[in-house]
Amino acid sequence: MSTQAKLSRRDRNLADIRNRATTVAERIVLEKGGGALSARGLANELGISVGSLYNAFGDLDGVVRAVNARCADRLAQALRGALKTAPDTPRGRVIAIGEAYFDFAHAEPRRWYMLFERDSDLQLDFKTTELQEGLLEMLIRAGDGDPTNEQHRQFFLLLWASVHGLVSLACRPSIVMIQPEVARQYMHDLIGAAFRNFPETAPPPGEG
Repeated sequence: MSTQAKLSRRDRNLADIRNRATTVAERIVLEKGGGALSARGLANELGISVGSLYNAFGDLDGVVRAVNARCADRLAQALRGALKTAPDTPRGRVIAIGEAYFDFAHAEPRRWYMLFERDSDLQLDFKTTELQEGLLEMLIRAGDGDPTNEQHRQFFLLLWASVHGLVSLACRPSIVMIQPEVARQYMHDLIGAAFRNFPETAPPPGEG
């Protein structure tokens, strides 16, 4: 018997609401921004009550987590794709990931906003946590680090935080906006300097 057949009618209905609501919520976010997402507006578009929406997700934050999971999947695909054509050196691979991260923020600003800039006290769900851990491990391994070594984990987390701050300033309008081409070059310099100060993962001189 299939999993679908084992589900009760109520469970199938809730699963259908979750799927449709996530798709519609994602469209609202991409067209109008995260601030346009509301429980009442989403329920109206779906032709259901707010109560039915909350039965499926718990609250609006549950909808946001579902949208963020899709955004995180899309980011993960972009980063993995960049690794396939990256130079075969630790520094080259990490730079390729950084550039893909930059390009994602530039090309998908509203997905970026939902993932990293939206003011919220959301607790990460299992899927999003799993994706983030996977991305961190991908970065560590790309730099020839050891994901089980806490020093390596902290090094790459700090490096990523630095790249993230640079990307944020370059990809969103602000008084101190950095020109994208300048940010991209500085990102190369930042990653290169980081590797020079972390000999456990640094490639031999001249590589990268």
